[in-house]
Amino acid sequence: MRRVAILGGTFDPVHLGHLIPTVGAAETFGFSQVVFVPAYDPPHKQGSVMAPYSHRFAMLALATQPYDRFFVSDLELGRSRPTYTVDTLREFARHHPNDTLYFLMGSDSFSQLTTWHRWEELVDLAHLVVLRRATIWGEELLACTPEVLRGRLVSVTLFQQVPDPPPAAKLIYLLEHEPFPVSASLIRQRLQAGQTISELVPPEVHRWVVKYGLYHQVSHGC
Repeated sequence: MRRVAILGGTFDPVHLGHLIPTVGAAETFGFSQVVFVPAYDPPHKQGSVMAPYSHRFAMLALATQPYDRFFVSDLELGRSRPTYTVDTLREFARHHPNDTLYFLMGSDSFSQLTTWHRWEELVDLAHLVVLRRATIWGEELLACTPEVLRGRLVSVTLFQQVPDPPPAAKLIYLLEHEPFPVSASLIRQRLQAGQTISELVPPEVHRWVVKYGLYHQVSHGC
């Protein structure tokens, strides 16, 4: 049975902090595919100014092109209501009935899991793989984990083979790796301050940001 991973987010913009840990997770778990799903209308960003979906999708497509197992999905495109992760996962489960699904998320997001829409349903749709963020890990993360989920936690070491989960179980894997200390908000702040981001994003993404003048970056076009 194939292992298929899903990574959702606004990706505003996609950066190496998304890609490097995901490469490690793909190698550790032996994912056949990793599907990046840019949010079309994320409920936690209501009222925020984001780059248009078309730009965020295009940057993801450029960033993932070098990776044979990485794909970008427009599953959430055009939904007329806020797009919730639980609905996206349920749709993936329908489309991949013979695959084992994993959902990748940062430890900062996992620490706020109980604020997510229908989170109790979400954790039974796919195995979770929690990627280490610099802001929270270890005992602090455990303290934020709902008691009902603590028995599902499994610590995994980067690049060590992960055995198949028990039948019908939905586990929560904590992937031990060095965090990559960068965020999309930091990148936007650096651009707005006229600072370089070339070391924080793939070169294709950097060129796209400059070409289209995203995040107050001055375009060199006509």
